[in-house]
Amino acid sequence: MSALPRLILFAAACLPAGLLGAATNTGYRCTDANGAISFQDKPCGGGQQSKAFEYLRDPPPPPEDPQAEPPAEAAAAEPAPRAMPAPPPPRPPVPALYQCVRADNGKIYYSETGETRPYQVPAGVVGLPGSSLADNAHVSAPELNRPPVAESGGANALAGAYVEVRDTCQKLVPAEACRALRSQLDANLSRQRSASKDERAGLANEARVLADKLAGC
Repeated sequence: MSALPRLILFAAACLPAGLLGAATNTGYRCTDANGAISFQDKPCGGGQQSKAFEYLRDPPPPPEDPQAEPPAEAAAAEPAPRAMPAPPPPRPPVPALYQCVRADNGKIYYSETGETRPYQVPAGVVGLPGSSLADNAHVSAPELNRPPVAESGGANALAGAYVEVRDTCQKLVPAEACRALRSQLDANLSRQRSASKDERAGLANEARVLADKLAGC
């Protein structure tokens, strides 16, 4: 180690002895034949007057306590458990669907409620007269008790009289409802391919509704 700065060593040489402890170094005050003074951490050379002194140095780090808690970084030796992925949302239930039959022409359509309104059709449309009212439970025909054309009468007048009818509906089981919804969606997409621009917008909205209902299938 080269000669220490004179000012620091001089200040250290002036420290009271009570401040000097184990954390000190030994320095030397050297005076040559010409009276020049220097300070160094090694003994003075030959022909120089030497005076030893102690000066403070940085204290060593305290010894580690084996029972002390480890730093926060070291404490996390084991990785944190990975969070389980959230379960998928439950599938919506299959919507209720009813298959209904038109009383006047036998065409099939579907209803979400199965509720239908009565409507008027000529008696001949439902096969009257040709079968009794007991054979057509969905027919209500008060006019049949008093034919509207009294003079001509006969089967033609009876067939021309209007009767009240109501469509019949039957609730589908979930598997049948899913098949019916898929069939309706397929028919919708097929119609969109040949539909005009104005028609295609309405069909697209209908297709989205059918796709939402199919989410539970």
